[in-house]
Amino acid sequence: MKKFRAAASVIVMAAAGIAGFFAGAALNDPMGGAALFSLIAGIACVVYAIDNRES
Repeated sequence: MKKFRAAASVIVMAAAGIAGFFAGAALNDPMGGAALFSLIAGIACVVYAIDNRES
């Protein structure tokens, strides 16, 4: 189950990066938007993984 959680986190971060690229393109900074959205999604995935550990 841990491997699936890691793969899902990577997919979520990639999707956030793509969405951030287009949102940032509207504000004339596509790479900044992609990095920002990916960073936010990555931190959220880390917090989720820490909060829902399997004992």
